[in-house]
Amino acid sequence: MWFRNIHFYRFEEPFLMTGQKLHEALESRKARSCGQMELACEGWVKPLGLDGQMLVHETDGRLMICLRREDKVLPASLLREQVEEKAFEIEQQAGRPVGRKERADIRDQLMQELLPRALVKASHTFAYIDPKNSWLIVNAASAKKAEELVALLRKTLGTLNVVLPQTNISPESAMTQWLLSEESLPEGFDVEDEVELRAAGESISVIRCKHVDLASKEIHAHVSSGKRVHRLAMSWQERLSFVLHDDLSIRRIRYGDELIENADASGDEAAQFDADFAIMSAEMSGFVPALLQALNSTEGVD
Repeated sequence: MWFRNIHFYRFEEPFLMTGQKLHEALESRKARSCGQMELACEGWVKPLGLDGQMLVHETDGRLMICLRREDKVLPASLLREQVEEKAFEIEQQAGRPVGRKERADIRDQLMQELLPRALVKASHTFAYIDPKNSWLIVNAASAKKAEELVALLRKTLGTLNVVLPQTNISPESAMTQWLLSEESLPEGFDVEDEVELRAAGESISVIRCKHVDLASKEIHAHVSSGKRVHRLAMSWQERLSFVLHDDLSIRRIRYGDELIENADASGDEAAQFDADFAIMSAEMSGFVPALLQALNSTEGVD
């Protein structure tokens, strides 16, 4: 289980639950199928899938969990079309226009009729708790998905004292400085070949560059004109490549070949999951603090 996009949260107080106790708590909100009239439902499933026995998979003291969510798929275009057809029918029969409130009532009625026949889309969001280092790390490409998991975990446990990390300088300011000066890069980090620059104004100007020399005069000229770095491709100790975003999320993580090879468990799916989790989480326990230290120690940034 290799996380490719992460949002990470810091525990304000030690997380003291064992894997067994966490499993028992998660059982109160196990995943189920959506009811006929539900738009969505969510709950906890076994991280190991059919091979698993528990709702928590524990490796080296770290606790993997998985949120399963079902959403009913009702195409907006279909619903809009049927609302228009029904409104037109009423106008023809009653000889009067259909107002906004009545259209809303028609839409609600059609929703009730369509929901039982709607397709269901399922998604899974994985996360793990690292009690020793006080981190909750969520594998999600969007902040919304990460917050859904955090919110359900908080409801399940009754309390969850996690916060987004705060840094001395913003990721945007740090990345802008790192792009302009290689000497300012924190130890172990390197800039790669992708950047997104933005300049806020009456209309936001965005420039995205891939597979280019970010030390070129053209790139630096954009920064000099007032644009700021909102995402930047980087690497850490030649072990991880990633794209850092201005909200402190890490996207498109790529792991070094040596890490992948060390996780080879010779074909057994459960053993492979365990090996991947062990090596990936151990790597994150070094990478996340190093990144935060880099953001807290960068100097000369407004």
